[in-house]
Amino acid sequence: MTAPSAPVNAPDLAETATGIDSRLLWAGLFFAVAVFSKFPGLDLLVSARYFDLDLGFFRAKDPTVLALYNWTPILGRALFLAMLLHALLAPWIARALAATGQAEAAQRCRGPWRHLSTVFVCAALLGPGLLIEGVLKNTVGRPRPVQTVPFGGPEPYHGPFAPGDTPGSHRSFVSSHAATGFALMALGLTCRPAARRRWLIIGLMAGSAIGAGRIMQGGHFLSDIVFAFYAVWLCCELTAWLDRQRLQRGQPPSPRQRRPHAPPLP
Repeated sequence: MTAPSAPVNAPDLAETATGIDSRLLWAGLFFAVAVFSKFPGLDLLVSARYFDLDLGFFRAKDPTVLALYNWTPILGRALFLAMLLHALLAPWIARALAATGQAEAAQRCRGPWRHLSTVFVCAALLGPGLLIEGVLKNTVGRPRPVQTVPFGGPEPYHGPFAPGDTPGSHRSFVSSHAATGFALMALGLTCRPAARRRWLIIGLMAGSAIGAGRIMQGGHFLSDIVFAFYAVWLCCELTAWLDRQRLQRGQPPSPRQRRPHAPPLP
């Protein structure tokens, strides 16, 4: 007795699930904007749980929190450099693999693996690089929790959408540490829907854990973490869309597109 074959519409179901994920994330973005606009003090309530008048942010020196803070930039830069080098050197690496008899690995190296590396590098440059480090952190001017009056600092508290006057020294919005963790979602941009969802979850969990540590240190507010995720996710979506457009331009037209149109009736 042969095993039943997979239903023919399984890929369609996977694509539908991915579409549902996107709609949920868009809904979450609008919900987050509405909540933090209506209740800007929500950030203060969350940060206050880790603050004591005598001890300050008492979890700031926790070994796990410090490890996340210190190692996140190192690991993030190492991953970016590895992907960049692979994207640039893939033809030579593939040639070396082919010379040792690893033809299948060589084909993957110059094909899907290089494609993944290139897309990841583009998403990382656009999201954590250009949008977050280049634009948001240098223009919003939001003081960090430790810089605000409620937590012993000299500056008044600013909501997430209230621009400050000195962005050079007030770089709370958004969290680049959390964005580094969220950027792991870019490793799934060229994968099938199931794998792409897994990498989205991995990135969400990593960025959330790192962001929680930054909240405990008094380095960021909750909204800095939430909108760091959406900054990275939107840039990943844009990168994936541009990549799909590039791939579609390189494909031959479908039979329907090649079919000549009927002449108009007189």
